[in-house]
Amino acid sequence: MSGVTIKFHGAAGTVTGSCFEFKGAGKRILVDCGMFQGTRSLEALNHEQLPFDPKKIDAVLLTHAHLDHSGRLAYLYASGCKAKTYCTAPSADIIKPLLQDSAKLQAADVERRNRRTDRAGLAPFTPLYDGKDIAKLHKNVRTVAYCEEKHLDNGVSFRFWDARHIVGSASIEINIAGQRLLFSGDVGSGRSINCAASEIGGCDHVICESTYGDRDRELILVSERRETLARHVEEVIAAGGNVLIPAFALERTQAILEDFDALFESRRLAPVNVFLDSPLAQKVTMAVMRYRDSGTDMLKRTNIRFIQNTAESKKLNRMTGIVIIAGSGMCTGGRIRHHLVRNLPNRHSRLLLSGFQVTGTLGPVLRDGARRVRISGHDVMVKAQVAMLDGYSNHADRSGLVDWIRDRTPISGSLFLVHGEQRALAGLAETLGAISNLPATIIPALGETWELHKAKLATRLSAGRPEAADLTASRDWISKLAALRQEVEEKLSEQPTNQDREKMLAALKRALESV
Repeated sequence: MSGVTIKFHGAAGTVTGSCFEFKGAGKRILVDCGMFQGTRSLEALNHEQLPFDPKKIDAVLLTHAHLDHSGRLAYLYASGCKAKTYCTAPSADIIKPLLQDSAKLQAADVERRNRRTDRAGLAPFTPLYDGKDIAKLHKNVRTVAYCEEKHLDNGVSFRFWDARHIVGSASIEINIAGQRLLFSGDVGSGRSINCAASEIGGCDHVICESTYGDRDRELILVSERRETLARHVEEVIAAGGNVLIPAFALERTQAILEDFDALFESRRLAPVNVFLDSPLAQKVTMAVMRYRDSGTDMLKRTNIRFIQNTAESKKLNRMTGIVIIAGSGMCTGGRIRHHLVRNLPNRHSRLLLSGFQVTGTLGPVLRDGARRVRISGHDVMVKAQVAMLDGYSNHADRSGLVDWIRDRTPISGSLFLVHGEQRALAGLAETLGAISNLPATIIPALGETWELHKAKLATRLSAGRPEAADLTASRDWISKLAALRQEVEEKLSEQPTNQDREKMLAALKRALESV
């Protein structure tokens, strides 16, 4: 054996749960420890015992602060990890409010679920971590500058490269047992930035994200993006509805607020009231603004208002002709769900989706035209318009990923594709397969272990989880049941009489009994 292995604990066959374990030269290094998001089957993995011994990890390297990369870091320390976590200074500042908010939401969710009468007598749910665990993490966080080579023991070192994804995001180079490995993290648009002390290319193995690996996006100028946003707002306000914008607290919210500020400053858009109904996004915005100068001063604009508490959030229910920005970006949680319940039945309102929508979450269900959805125990009719707000993605598209990989050539070993849904992974693999100077691509399954050889193709040491394909499928049995339930209800409502409905129910019952 070469003595270097990688095990894919997350973001393998799926776009979330980033977590990769490298072993070699007597060291165990973890890259990311993120949350799984998507179907309920996939999210259930967050509550499993970690598939490695946290006490044996020697170093944790964080690519960036998004929860699908950082969301289980505190759980790692709650489970006994003593290692240092290395990241850029912006990431260190941002993960604290992100994880504190995550812990708060978990506690509220656990309390709600444990109160359910159908759980009487069952073992109670518990949060993954709390404030004490977050404090343990932050005592062990160490910041690293881009391009700085950081040495661990036994000749192992790492270096952060600017990934151009969000503030503080990094690709990570690891030098271990004579091999040079490169993990992309999430890659943004634009060509690579060189580190003077090291060449960009010339790796043994590259592990590359594939979020948009199957598609190229039309280039949208910031001016065009802002014009589209202005038109949406004007149309909805004129009709007397509300504009709802689900947005990730980190980066997406700041970009949207900057666009509104620019539209108001130029007087392209009348000063309508914009409410940021996300305490987390407010904290993150303050942190982000310390690291970039966008040329705006949106905090001083009187019609951009930060909602501070639940009581203020509820007051928005009585307002029309406003813009509400709230988390989460895929409508999986947060205050946006409360506003969706209130506004989706209103044909004058409009939902603007501004980011990648993971299959299995509510966002793509609404995007794809659902007429009725279930939100927090409510059956909600969808009469509001739903539109995509393009131009905000911080991910490289297919061409951008190909350029990023080409910049890293020669790659003498293997090219692993991760952090993508199945269609994106297969699409990028097909594109890369037509490029002559690249090695064959490997699409690892969840739980697989691979041995990494210097200047040679990797070999698989062990298979992944037996249920990996089912866990990473775009729809699990729970989502299929929800779709079937909706279809049954629609068919029943279409029947002309109650007698016809009774006949249909009887037929369904007979079908179930015959299984």
